[in-house]
Parts: sequence; structure tokens; C-alpha cells
Amino acid sequence: MAGIKNVVLAYDDSDGARKALQLTKDFIRNLEGVKLYVGHVYEEKVRNELVDSTDRPIEPLPINSFPADGVQVPPLATEQGAFGKSEHAIITHSAETAFNNAKAELEVLNTDTDFSILEGSPAEGILEFAKDVDADLIIIGQSGNEGIKRKLLGGVSQKVANNAHCHVLIAK
Repeated sequence: MAGIKNVVLAYDDSDGARKALQLTKDFIRNLEGVKLYVGHVYEEKVRNELVDSTDRPIEPLPINSFPADGVQVPPLATEQGAFGKSEHAIITHSAETAFNNAKAELEVLNTDTDFSILEGSPAEGILEFAKDVDADLIIIGQSGNEGIKRKLLGGVSQKVANNAHCHVLIAK
């Protein structure tokens, strides 16, 4: 396609984004001189999960052979001994994981590719990024969410399509 030189791929490692990634590979495979910009809106989430622990609880530090009163011990250490479990933070929606997965897929193309972490709401972040890189085309996946909020407010791909300054290709 003539005139397509800068392509933005909105990628968050979701099912829709993986479909957009495959569509991007198919679309730019035979185009020459295309620069691919992969944007991921920062949305890292942390959840805490209890896991079994074999560690002993932390004992108060002795000072001159007497237990030290007033030394703060993290609550985890007390709970760990009482319940035999400890709490660990698990990161989901990691930008690093998303980019590593995208890089592994895109290596076969030998295309000039930049990866950027975007801020803000997903739609606004993608739209601003596309303007900043003077994109000719945005490729984005359709969200699988079918809730009432999406019906009333519209999904990210719909907002991007309605407000973009360039062409938008939505992978289904």
C-alpha cells in the first residue's frame, strides 16, 4: 500500500492484541520502508497471593541477651509463623512481558521496530502516540469485553477508530 510508512501497533498481550500482532505481521511483511511502532499502555497490576512457607518466623533481635522490645517486625513475619503461609506480590499485565512476547513474534520480519510504554487511558495514550510518531495506520485488537460499561461508553478500539487522525485497522 502506497503511503503507509509509519505503523502503530497497540499491544497489551491480550487475545485481541495478539490477533492485531498477527494481522500486523501479515500486513507489513511485503511492504518496504515501513517503520513499526509498538505501544503498550502502562497498566501493570499487582495482586497478593498467599503461598505455603517453610521459613521460620523472624525472632526479635536480642540486645545484651534480652529480646529487644520496640524493634518493629514486619507483620508478615508474625503472620508467617502463625499461619504457615506468606504473602507474595504477583505482577500481571507487565509491560516487559508484553514487549518480550511481541519481540519474539516480530523478529522474523526484520522490520525497523520501536517499543514504547505509554501513559494515560489506553485510547488516549494510543491516539497521542500515533500523532507523535506521525502514524499512517494504527492496528489494534478488538477487546473481548461485552459488559454494560463497554456498551454505554464504547471500547478502546472504538474510541481509537472514532478519534484517530489516520487509518485504523481493527483485528477481530
